[in-house]
Amino acid sequence: MRNSNYLFSSLLILMGFIACKKSDNPAAPSNARTVANFSGNYSLTALLANYGGYSFNVYDTLPDCQKDNIITLNSNFTADFVDAGTKCVPPSDSLSTWSLSANTDTIYLAGNAGLIKSWDGKTLILTSNESINGYAVVATTTLTKK
Repeated sequence: MRNSNYLFSSLLILMGFIACKKSDNPAAPSNARTVANFSGNYSLTALLANYGGYSFNVYDTLPDCQKDNIITLNSNFTADFVDAGTKCVPPSDSLSTWSLSANTDTIYLAGNAGLIKSWDGKTLILTSNESINGYAVVATTTLTKK
């Protein structure tokens, strides 16, 4: 009987070590630049424009019906723009596509390229060069994952 108890105890200890073994294939951290990590629902939380050394807060000039919209980046590279909360007239719901560059430094969303300035797994900050009325403008867009 004593040998049976010893064997049973040894098996329990061995099972504990096996269960606690670290995975040989750990999951990518949430801030890794992968399609899976970028996929999800976002809201626009900041939009700045820089022209000629001056910075303008464009976000504050947006109507409330645009500030509460949801952008969904789906893992199949489709993008949904949903006029959530206060509805604009006419509503601004639309479908588009998105992609991630091979070197993961750029996101292409609805035909526009945004250089990834930072990504912490929740906040995505993109910069892009725009031409507005013939003037070169650098836009900085902040999207926050919900």
